[in-house]
Amino acid sequence: MNSPIAKPIIKNKFWVVENQGEKIATIQAVNHGGLVYVHNDNREFFPSVKVLKQKYNIKFSAPPKPQKNQNGKVYGFPTSGKSYNAVYDVKNRLPIYTKTEKSKSQYCAGYYLILLNNLWVEHFCPKRITITRYQFCGPFRTEDDMLHKLKEINNGKA
Repeated sequence: MNSPIAKPIIKNKFWVVENQGEKIATIQAVNHGGLVYVHNDNREFFPSVKVLKQKYNIKFSAPPKPQKNQNGKVYGFPTSGKSYNAVYDVKNRLPIYTKTEKSKSQYCAGYYLILLNNLWVEHFCPKRITITRYQFCGPFRTEDDMLHKLKEINNGKA
């Protein structure tokens, strides 16, 4: 029989316990020390990970490593260097990444047109906060695609 595996959801705070791919329990760290193991609507307190491991023969897996992309693309859009922690914002349709593993600053991969002071300005991999604050067009996979859209916008105004 395989041992259950605790997979971290929040580092050192919350785990989901699976046995052969099926969720069987959760483990939560308690503020005053110890852990709570929840399974089959039962809650058990354990003073340490060691005691929990001994009783249920649970193995704790390592947290996943941050995604690192060295080819300069995030979801097919170019970046200005190595990218880490790549995610795709489905709601806003934005490929997002950070420039280091631990960075909190998020960037949007690709080429963009951003409306600043009633003028469309070209940007490559702008910060996500810039995209949220201003009207924009993009992302574009190539600079030529962006320039083509800029020409369309300018012709529409004339």
